[in-house]
Amino acid sequence: MTFSGIITALVTPFHQGKLDKNSFLKLLKSQVEQGVSHFVLDSTTGESPTLEERDLETLVSWFREFEKEKSLALRLMAGTGTFSTKKTVEKTHRAEKLGVDSVLVVTPYYNRPSQEGLFLHFKQIADSTSLPIILYNVPSRTACSLDVPTLARLSKIENIKGLKEASGDMNFFKQIRQACGENFSLLSGDDFTCVESFLSGGDGTISAASNVMGRTLKAFFERAKKNDTSVLEDFKKYEDFLKALYGETNPLGAKQVLSYFGVISSPETRLPLFNTEISPRLKPEVEKVQDFLL
Repeated sequence: MTFSGIITALVTPFHQGKLDKNSFLKLLKSQVEQGVSHFVLDSTTGESPTLEERDLETLVSWFREFEKEKSLALRLMAGTGTFSTKKTVEKTHRAEKLGVDSVLVVTPYYNRPSQEGLFLHFKQIADSTSLPIILYNVPSRTACSLDVPTLARLSKIENIKGLKEASGDMNFFKQIRQACGENFSLLSGDDFTCVESFLSGGDGTISAASNVMGRTLKAFFERAKKNDTSVLEDFKKYEDFLKALYGETNPLGAKQVLSYFGVISSPETRLPLFNTEISPRLKPEVEKVQDFLL
Protein backbone atom coordinates (compact mmCIF):
# COMPACT_ATOMS: atom_id res chain seq x y z
CA MET A 1 0.00 0.00 0.00
CA THR A 2 1.31 3.43 -0.95
CA PHE A 3 0.42 6.67 0.80
CA SER A 4 0.41 9.76 -1.38
CA GLY A 5 -1.63 12.71 -2.56
CA ILE A 6 -4.37 14.34 -0.52
CA ILE A 7 -5.56 12.41 2.53
CA THR A 8 -8.30 14.17 4.49
CA ALA A 9 -8.42 13.92 8.26
CA LEU A 10 -12.21 14.10 8.47
CA VAL A 11 -14.02 16.19 11.05
CA THR A 12 -16.63 14.32 13.08
CA PRO A 13 -20.07 15.94 12.72
CA PHE A 14 -22.23 16.04 15.86
CA HIS A 15 -25.83 16.96 16.62
CA GLN A 16 -26.76 17.45 20.27
CA GLY A 17 -23.74 15.45 21.36
CA LYS A 18 -24.39 12.48 19.09
CA LEU A 19 -22.86 11.50 15.77
CA ASP A 20 -24.68 13.10 12.84
CA LYS A 21 -25.03 10.51 10.05
CA ASN A 22 -26.57 12.78 7.42
CA SER A 23 -23.80 15.34 7.84
CA PHE A 24 -21.12 12.65 7.77
CA LEU A 25 -22.45 11.24 4.49
CA LYS A 26 -22.74 14.73 2.97
CA LEU A 27 -19.15 15.40 3.98
CA LEU A 28 -17.97 12.19 2.32
CA LYS A 29 -19.93 13.05 -0.82
CA SER A 30 -18.34 16.50 -0.90
CA GLN A 31 -14.88 14.99 -0.51
CA VAL A 32 -15.36 12.47 -3.31
CA GLU A 33 -16.64 15.23 -5.58
CA GLN A 34 -13.42 17.14 -4.83
CA GLY A 35 -11.36 14.16 -5.93
CA VAL A 36 -10.31 12.86 -2.51
CA SER A 37 -10.45 9.10 -1.93
CA HIS A 38 -8.28 8.49 1.16
CA PHE A 39 -9.47 9.46 4.65
CA VAL A 40 -8.60 9.38 8.33
CA LEU A 41 -11.15 8.84 11.10
CA ASP A 42 -10.57 9.37 14.83
CA SER A 43 -7.72 11.84 14.32
CA THR A 44 -7.15 15.06 16.24
CA THR A 45 -9.21 16.82 13.56
CA GLY A 46 -11.91 14.21 14.20
CA GLU A 47 -11.80 15.07 17.94
CA SER A 48 -10.29 11.73 18.92
CA PRO A 49 -9.95 12.65 22.62
CA THR A 50 -13.74 12.80 22.95
CA LEU A 51 -14.71 9.89 20.68
CA GLU A 52 -15.85 6.67 22.34
CA GLU A 53 -15.01 3.18 21.10
CA ARG A 54 -18.55 2.75 19.78
CA ASP A 55 -18.26 6.06 17.90
CA LEU A 56 -15.43 4.73 15.75
CA GLU A 57 -17.37 1.53 15.11
CA THR A 58 -20.34 3.60 13.92
CA LEU A 59 -18.25 5.90 11.73
CA VAL A 60 -16.46 2.98 10.06
CA SER A 61 -19.79 1.27 9.35
CA TRP A 62 -21.23 4.46 7.83
CA PHE A 63 -18.06 4.92 5.76
CA ARG A 64 -18.20 1.39 4.34
CA GLU A 65 -21.95 1.73 3.72
CA PHE A 66 -21.32 4.91 1.69
CA GLU A 67 -18.47 3.26 -0.20
CA LYS A 68 -20.62 0.25 -1.12
CA GLU A 69 -23.68 2.27 -2.13
CA LYS A 70 -21.59 4.52 -4.40
CA SER A 71 -19.53 1.60 -5.80
CA LEU A 72 -16.33 3.35 -4.80
CA ALA A 73 -12.92 2.05 -3.74
CA LEU A 74 -11.98 4.37 -0.89
CA ARG A 75 -9.16 3.96 1.60
CA LEU A 76 -9.60 4.36 5.33
CA MET A 77 -7.07 5.07 8.05
CA ALA A 78 -7.88 5.27 11.77
CA GLY A 79 -6.04 7.24 14.41
CA THR A 80 -5.07 4.86 17.22
CA GLY A 81 -2.28 6.63 19.07
CA THR A 82 -2.43 7.31 22.82
CA PHE A 83 0.14 8.12 25.52
CA SER A 84 0.21 4.45 26.56
CA THR A 85 1.84 1.70 24.50
CA LYS A 86 -0.54 -0.93 25.89
CA LYS A 87 -3.63 1.17 25.17
CA THR A 88 -2.38 2.02 21.69
CA VAL A 89 -1.88 -1.67 20.91
CA GLU A 90 -5.42 -2.38 22.14
CA LYS A 91 -6.90 0.47 20.13
CA THR A 92 -5.00 -0.65 17.03
CA HIS A 93 -6.35 -4.20 17.45
CA ARG A 94 -9.91 -2.83 17.64
CA ALA A 95 -9.36 -0.77 14.49
CA GLU A 96 -7.96 -3.80 12.70
CA LYS A 97 -11.05 -5.84 13.61
CA LEU A 98 -13.23 -3.04 12.20
CA GLY A 99 -11.54 -3.50 8.84
CA VAL A 100 -9.65 -0.23 8.42
CA ASP A 101 -6.85 -0.23 5.86
CA SER A 102 -4.13 1.39 7.98
CA VAL A 103 -3.55 3.28 11.23
CA LEU A 104 -2.12 6.67 12.13
CA VAL A 105 -0.17 6.57 15.40
CA VAL A 106 0.82 9.83 17.07
CA THR A 107 3.85 10.18 19.33
CA PRO A 108 2.85 9.60 22.99
CA TYR A 109 1.71 12.92 24.41
CA TYR A 110 2.20 14.42 27.87
CA ASN A 111 4.67 11.89 29.31
CA ARG A 112 7.62 13.01 27.13
CA PRO A 113 9.49 9.74 26.44
CA SER A 114 13.12 9.46 25.35
CA GLN A 115 14.07 8.56 21.78
CA GLU A 116 14.69 4.96 22.81
CA GLY A 117 11.28 4.91 24.51
CA LEU A 118 9.70 6.22 21.32
CA PHE A 119 11.46 3.60 19.21
CA LEU A 120 10.37 0.75 21.49
CA HIS A 121 6.82 2.16 21.68
CA PHE A 122 6.37 2.16 17.91
CA LYS A 123 8.20 -1.14 17.42
CA GLN A 124 5.89 -2.89 19.89
CA ILE A 125 2.83 -1.48 18.12
CA ALA A 126 4.17 -2.53 14.72
CA ASP A 127 4.94 -6.03 16.03
CA SER A 128 1.36 -6.36 17.29
CA THR A 129 -0.45 -5.76 13.98
CA SER A 130 -0.30 -6.58 10.29
CA LEU A 131 -1.78 -3.17 9.39
CA PRO A 132 0.38 -0.55 7.67
CA ILE A 133 1.34 2.18 10.15
CA ILE A 134 1.86 5.89 9.51
CA LEU A 135 3.73 7.60 12.34
CA TYR A 136 2.57 11.07 13.36
CA ASN A 137 5.00 13.71 14.64
CA VAL A 138 3.30 16.84 15.99
CA PRO A 139 5.44 18.38 18.75
CA SER A 140 3.16 21.41 19.22
CA ARG A 141 0.48 19.10 20.62
CA THR A 142 2.49 16.29 22.21
CA ALA A 143 5.52 17.96 23.83
CA CYS A 144 7.86 15.42 22.22
CA SER A 145 9.35 14.82 18.78
CA LEU A 146 10.90 11.95 16.89
CA ASP A 147 14.43 12.74 15.76
CA VAL A 148 15.96 11.79 12.42
CA PRO A 149 18.07 8.82 13.63
CA THR A 150 15.02 7.32 15.39
CA LEU A 151 12.90 7.76 12.27
CA ALA A 152 15.60 6.12 10.18
CA ARG A 153 15.51 3.08 12.50
CA LEU A 154 11.72 2.95 12.48
CA SER A 155 11.56 3.22 8.69
CA LYS A 156 13.29 -0.17 8.46
CA ILE A 157 10.37 -1.92 10.23
CA GLU A 158 8.34 -3.62 7.52
CA ASN A 159 4.84 -2.34 8.32
CA ILE A 160 5.87 1.19 9.33
CA LYS A 161 5.20 2.77 5.97
CA GLY A 162 5.58 6.49 6.52
CA LEU A 163 5.29 9.62 8.61
CA LYS A 164 2.88 12.51 8.97
CA GLU A 165 5.30 15.31 9.83
CA ALA A 166 3.57 18.34 11.36
CA SER A 167 6.36 20.43 12.87
CA GLY A 168 6.38 22.79 9.87
CA ASP A 169 10.20 22.72 9.89
CA MET A 170 11.18 22.21 6.26
CA ASN A 171 14.87 21.59 7.03
CA PHE A 172 13.79 18.75 9.33
CA PHE A 173 11.44 17.49 6.60
CA LYS A 174 14.28 17.33 4.07
CA GLN A 175 16.57 15.55 6.54
CA ILE A 176 13.90 12.90 7.10
CA ARG A 177 13.52 12.36 3.37
CA GLN A 178 17.26 11.85 2.98
CA ALA A 179 17.57 9.54 6.00
CA CYS A 180 14.51 7.36 5.36
CA GLY A 181 14.68 6.97 1.60
CA GLU A 182 12.15 7.15 -1.21
CA ASN A 183 10.19 4.06 -0.17
CA PHE A 184 9.16 5.69 3.11
CA SER A 185 6.05 7.84 2.57
CA LEU A 186 6.71 11.33 3.86
CA LEU A 187 3.48 13.26 4.31
CA SER A 188 2.96 16.82 5.41
CA GLY A 189 0.86 17.38 8.50
CA ASP A 190 1.14 21.16 8.38
CA ASP A 191 -1.26 22.91 6.02
CA PHE A 192 0.83 26.11 5.95
CA THR A 193 3.90 24.35 4.52
CA CYS A 194 2.30 21.46 2.65
CA VAL A 195 2.92 22.86 -0.84
CA GLU A 196 6.57 23.54 -0.03
CA SER A 197 6.80 19.97 1.22
CA PHE A 198 5.42 18.67 -2.09
CA LEU A 199 8.27 20.46 -3.89
CA SER A 200 10.78 19.09 -1.37
CA GLY A 201 10.17 15.43 -2.06
CA GLY A 202 7.01 14.99 0.01
CA ASP A 203 4.56 12.31 -1.07
CA GLY A 204 1.40 14.16 -0.05
CA THR A 205 -0.43 15.46 2.97
CA ILE A 206 -2.76 14.35 5.72
CA SER A 207 -4.74 17.54 5.97
CA ALA A 208 -7.44 19.21 8.03
CA ALA A 209 -7.85 22.07 5.53
CA SER A 210 -8.71 19.57 2.80
CA ASN A 211 -12.09 19.15 4.52
CA VAL A 212 -12.92 22.48 2.86
CA MET A 213 -10.36 22.81 0.03
CA GLY A 214 -9.59 19.27 -1.09
CA ARG A 215 -9.94 20.08 -4.79
CA THR A 216 -7.56 23.03 -4.54
CA LEU A 217 -4.92 21.16 -2.54
CA LYS A 218 -5.09 18.27 -4.99
CA ALA A 219 -4.45 20.66 -7.89
CA PHE A 220 -1.49 22.17 -6.04
CA PHE A 221 -0.09 18.69 -5.38
CA GLU A 222 -0.36 17.68 -9.02
CA ARG A 223 1.37 20.87 -10.15
CA ALA A 224 4.14 20.45 -7.59
CA LYS A 225 4.80 16.89 -8.71
CA LYS A 226 5.41 18.31 -12.20
CA ASN A 227 8.01 20.65 -10.65
CA ASP A 228 5.85 23.72 -11.24
CA THR A 229 7.50 26.04 -8.72
CA SER A 230 4.99 28.83 -9.43
CA VAL A 231 2.60 26.85 -7.23
CA LEU A 232 4.27 28.37 -4.16
CA GLU A 233 3.34 31.90 -5.20
CA ASP A 234 -0.23 30.84 -5.98
CA PHE A 235 -0.53 29.11 -2.62
CA LYS A 236 0.32 32.38 -0.85
CA LYS A 237 -3.14 33.62 -1.86
CA TYR A 238 -4.54 31.27 0.81
CA GLU A 239 -2.30 32.36 3.69
CA ASP A 240 -4.85 34.72 5.24
CA PHE A 241 -7.58 32.12 4.86
CA LEU A 242 -5.47 29.46 6.56
CA LYS A 243 -4.50 31.85 9.36
CA ALA A 244 -8.18 32.54 9.97
CA LEU A 245 -9.08 28.85 9.65
CA TYR A 246 -6.57 28.05 12.39
CA GLY A 247 -7.32 31.17 14.41
CA GLU A 248 -8.83 28.85 16.98
CA THR A 249 -7.98 25.26 17.84
CA ASN A 250 -8.44 22.79 14.98
CA PRO A 251 -11.10 21.63 14.00
CA LEU A 252 -13.19 24.66 15.07
CA GLY A 253 -12.49 26.61 11.87
CA ALA A 254 -13.03 23.68 9.51
CA LYS A 255 -16.37 22.89 11.14
CA GLN A 256 -17.44 26.53 10.92
CA VAL A 257 -16.72 26.62 7.18
CA LEU A 258 -18.41 23.27 6.53
CA SER A 259 -21.48 24.43 8.44
CA TYR A 260 -21.46 27.81 6.66
CA PHE A 261 -21.69 26.02 3.30
CA GLY A 262 -24.30 23.54 4.55
CA VAL A 263 -22.13 20.43 4.24
CA ILE A 264 -22.64 19.65 7.92
CA SER A 265 -25.69 20.74 9.88
CA SER A 266 -23.80 22.37 12.74
CA PRO A 267 -20.26 23.37 13.77
CA GLU A 268 -20.89 21.60 17.09
CA THR A 269 -17.95 20.07 18.94
CA ARG A 270 -17.73 18.10 22.17
CA LEU A 271 -16.43 19.76 25.30
CA PRO A 272 -13.88 20.90 26.23
CA LEU A 273 -13.81 22.32 22.68
CA PHE A 274 -16.62 24.81 22.16
CA ASN A 275 -17.68 26.12 18.78
CA THR A 276 -20.09 28.71 17.40
CA GLU A 277 -21.19 29.89 13.98
CA ILE A 278 -18.54 31.21 11.59
CA SER A 279 -16.37 33.83 13.29
CA PRO A 280 -16.19 37.48 12.14
CA ARG A 281 -12.51 36.93 11.38
CA LEU A 282 -13.01 33.80 9.27
CA LYS A 283 -16.09 34.80 7.27
CA PRO A 284 -14.47 37.56 5.13
CA GLU A 285 -11.52 35.28 4.33
CA VAL A 286 -13.92 32.54 3.27
CA GLU A 287 -15.73 34.97 1.00
CA LYS A 288 -12.45 35.96 -0.67
CA VAL A 289 -11.60 32.38 -1.68
CA GLN A 290 -15.04 30.76 -1.69
CA ASP A 291 -14.83 29.85 -5.39
CA PHE A 292 -11.95 27.50 -4.49
CA LEU A 293 -13.61 25.83 -1.50
CA LEU A 294 -15.69 22.67 -1.39
